[in-house]
Amino acid sequence: MARVNDAWYVLSEPNRRARWDRLHTVVEPRPWTAPPVGRMPRPPPTPQAPRSRMDSGWVAFGVVAAVAVLVGALMIGVSVASQPADQRLRFTSDELEFAYPPDWVLAPGSEKQSAEHRVLAHLVTYGVEPASLCTSFDEPCELTGDAVPPGEASIVVTAWAAGTPPVPDPVVARPFGLDADDIIGGKPAAFEIRQSEDDTTIAWWQLSPPDFPDRWIEVRADIGGQRLEQAAMLDRIQAVLDSVQFDP
Repeated sequence: MARVNDAWYVLSEPNRRARWDRLHTVVEPRPWTAPPVGRMPRPPPTPQAPRSRMDSGWVAFGVVAAVAVLVGALMIGVSVASQPADQRLRFTSDELEFAYPPDWVLAPGSEKQSAEHRVLAHLVTYGVEPASLCTSFDEPCELTGDAVPPGEASIVVTAWAAGTPPVPDPVVARPFGLDADDIIGGKPAAFEIRQSEDDTTIAWWQLSPPDFPDRWIEVRADIGGQRLEQAAMLDRIQAVLDSVQFDP
């Protein structure tokens, strides 16, 4: 407070203030200006690796083209696998009809057969001459067992109208009467699979037309190859049997 009073004493009287100004040098502050903005130093450039063939646009184009070809092949495979049965070849007889793949070979049974048991059709899943197919129940069929190539099948469809239907054992009892493991053509069907001595799988189906058990239809498939190949072929045969329709 004492220094404030002294300052007021000097400044309040013009002569005393002028005398104080003569004895003291007053330094005026410099006007404020913004400091100059300089450029920030840039880091040195990072050395780049030499260009390789992977940097070429042709490599990227090739990768895209390969992916497109793979996707197209997969789409074609899915389309063939999911082809509706009504777009395939069809077999029709007095007993039943079914659809089968166009790459299979089929020969209808001969008309000169006994009414009690006769071959309706013989299908093979590989290329053979139709004349070598089995078309009569009374003639032995040679396309069985180890004569069937790996992953392929020989399928004989036979109609029976005499005797007792040979229901396989074991089976699952169903409430509608027939001991069966499957439904084919809207009717119960029995199924059995057997392994022969030459490692050929024999799949056997017993189909039940509307007038069963007075008549029934037997489907026998000899399938060659290893277990995985046989399982894949069984799926294809089952797809054919799923298309079966019995004539009234």
